Amino acid sequence: MVDIPKGYGPDAELDPEAADPLYLQLAAVLISRIDNGTYALGRAVPGVDRLMQEFGIARGTARKTLVLLAEMGYVRTVVGKGSFVIEREAVEAAKDDESTG
Repeated sequence: MVDIPKGYGPDAELDPEAADPLYLQLAAVLISRIDNGTYALGRAVPGVDRLMQEFGIARGTARKTLVLLAEMGYVRTVVGKGSFVIEREAVEAAKDDESTG
């Protein structure tokens, strides 16, 4: 599993000169926004085009970030509709079962 860097709050700016890749920086910002309720359960997170515009990043970086959030269990992507925040309790419970089993 990928380690998400610390220190990126919901309003953090991405730093292309930082040691952390942009997609991980962006993932940290979006996770922070999910955790603080900016993107509520069941609601859409910004799509690729919106992320590109807001953060000044390439399409591939935005896509990679959304794929990572889906793999980590923060969002569910629906083709043609977007990526939506999902319940984390089930994901966390599954992780706990894996680590103890």
